[in-house]
Amino acid sequence: MTTLQDTKPAPIYDAEKSSLADTTAVAVDDISPEDDARLRRKIDWHLLPLFCVIYCLQYVDKVAMSYAVIMGFREANHLSLSEYSWLGSIFYIGYVVGEYPMCFLMQKLPLSKLSAVNIVLWGGVLCLMAAVPGFQGLMVVRFFLGFFESAITPGLALFTGQWYRLREQGTRTGLWYSMLGFGYILGGASSYGLAKANLRGELSIPGWKVVYVMFGLTTSVVGILMWFLIPDSIDTAWFLTPEDRELAKRRTRENQQPTNSNWSWPQFREAMADPLTWLYCIVCLLCSIPNGITTNFFTIIIKDFGFDSLQTLLLGMVGSWVVVNYTFWLWFGDRVGNRCLSAVPPCCVSIVGFCIMYATPEHKRMVRLAGYYICVPWFVTVPIVLSLITSNVAGKTKKTTVNALFFISYCIGNLVGPQAYQTRDAPRFMPMYITCILSVGLSIVTMVAIYVVYRLENNRRDRADTDGGPTRQFNPEDDLTDRWVLPLDAADNRRLNPTFRYTY
Repeated sequence: MTTLQDTKPAPIYDAEKSSLADTTAVAVDDISPEDDARLRRKIDWHLLPLFCVIYCLQYVDKVAMSYAVIMGFREANHLSLSEYSWLGSIFYIGYVVGEYPMCFLMQKLPLSKLSAVNIVLWGGVLCLMAAVPGFQGLMVVRFFLGFFESAITPGLALFTGQWYRLREQGTRTGLWYSMLGFGYILGGASSYGLAKANLRGELSIPGWKVVYVMFGLTTSVVGILMWFLIPDSIDTAWFLTPEDRELAKRRTRENQQPTNSNWSWPQFREAMADPLTWLYCIVCLLCSIPNGITTNFFTIIIKDFGFDSLQTLLLGMVGSWVVVNYTFWLWFGDRVGNRCLSAVPPCCVSIVGFCIMYATPEHKRMVRLAGYYICVPWFVTVPIVLSLITSNVAGKTKKTTVNALFFISYCIGNLVGPQAYQTRDAPRFMPMYITCILSVGLSIVTMVAIYVVYRLENNRRDRADTDGGPTRQFNPEDDLTDRWVLPLDAADNRRLNPTFRYTY
């Protein structure tokens, strides 16, 4: 199936406004299929494994509190359910505070070095969860945990856009994002073993403290590995020959993604005025509200179905089927050339799952547990939209701004979500399930709206691209956006960029 996204034309070239000769352009088509496949495999094997490990640990570290609470974390720190909810929410306040500074620094500093430092620091902060007593101290630690983790997901998204072609980005994003499923397995299995040892009195310190120290130290070690193993850009890739570096840059030139690091206020204003920016944010906000509930309370929810602590840890591991779910739907979106609408089926399945938990009587615990497992798929919408941003937002400053707003929306949703889980609603927690159903349903509507905007914009550019003006291959130093042809500084001299096509 061939779509407009598969063949994105080159931007319009104005010789009077560009300081670069046409001879700097290199066609992507002159790379042989064999070289293309060889480079893709080499990049995959050197980058994706560590990306996957990082994202797995990022998830485990974020939800370590859910495992610790099964082993007496709440009781040891004298936390009420409301205070525990705030420990879940404060993480995302730190995430919001850190998001834009981190995205700004990603434009100014070496990407892998900045990411590595943040990983080492967040691992160290996680260890402090075992040492700091009381609600106030834990609030401070959780705030900084969110602050340092705010660099990871946008950083991995930038790496993906930097190294992979448009049609490869959805699948690769799905691969590393789906590692949160392995996080379920790693966190659940480790916590189950620690909980059993804790019950038998085989640990010299409480099991919940071991959880924090074990995962925190592991994370810091991985951060050190990232410093040495992941290059900041294609130009500094230690695993590529000089010839392969040139070929790798040719592969991604069709993405129309710039390489300069200059901040552009016109691009910032364009990002703020672009309706697509806010549609991305709305989807992320809506999907993150139920995520804030399930991430922080999934062990409590399962235990409330009528299972003991050890059973809860084992049953929580079944959520790892999101590995298949995320990878499949992002692969499917790339395969059929429609990532937007590939988010609709998993969201519909999730609504069914939430409805089952809402409508099923308390004594039918296995039916309610089945509903919990069925409700898992909706969050695949977030990596789908993240891959759309990676592919469709051009201009370095604009991409930085949209990424920051997207993850701020993610934080706000996760901040609001835990507040829907209130003690006064026990034992059925009906308002929580209604909140989840409405949020996922509205996210479907917004994804369809994004798809419609993409189609209308592509059709409009098809009609506008009829003047037969001179064209050339995209040069990364031009820093064009997906909306306008340079110069951006003169508002009355802007022209729609008719050669950019949105990948939907």
